[in-house]
Amino acid sequence: MDDGDLRWSKAVPMGAPPPDPLLKAPQQDRSKRTLERLLDAAEELLRTGGPAALTVPAVAAAARSSVGSFYARFPDKGALLRTLHERACEQTIATTDAALDPARWQGVPTAELVRGFVAFAVRVFTERRPMMLAFSAELASDPGFARRRARCAAEIARALQGLLLERRAEIHHPDPPRAIEMSLRMVTAVLEQRNGLEAGHAGGVPETAITDDALAAELTRAVLGYLEVRGPT
Repeated sequence: MDDGDLRWSKAVPMGAPPPDPLLKAPQQDRSKRTLERLLDAAEELLRTGGPAALTVPAVAAAARSSVGSFYARFPDKGALLRTLHERACEQTIATTDAALDPARWQGVPTAELVRGFVAFAVRVFTERRPMMLAFSAELASDPGFARRRARCAAEIARALQGLLLERRAEIHHPDPPRAIEMSLRMVTAVLEQRNGLEAGHAGGVPETAITDDALAAELTRAVLGYLEVRGPT
């Protein structure tokens, strides 16, 4: 039996002292660790085998757990994906906040800031492609995915705008806040299209595929041009 499933399986004999409430914390800790193992296992299965590899028995086995333990936490695979999506969104927001921490970019030219952010976005979309594709497949049937995705995008836009608007003097688009938001939409749309095209190609990566470095360079050029950034590049 999975250690995260430990429960009081027998009634306490009449007159016996009640269970020590302090014992509940370790039980909850074990349960939380089991939950994290299930989510980690699901993420790894998506990364290595794509959505088709994500089955309940496979997740349980990869997590060194049991199918019963899985269903004690998730009613079905859809619930697992929803929880995994929530975790992925929180991780993305936290990682973006760290990457766009103003202290990291003090004295750095705006063009270099944009270049760094775009390279970061390309890397994230490349590394998380299978998981993102699995989430995209759920968008049409579960509005929760769209809401979480929108919240994540809004937080990223907020962080990017906060950083770039401090350099407003270098941005000559007539509406810098809108331009920054549209630039983020453009980068996201291109990367999502790339993920979909390459994932759907029967022979793997198509011959017309562009490398991460080349894609980052072209997207950076497009964003800087749209923002009309003037200054050292």
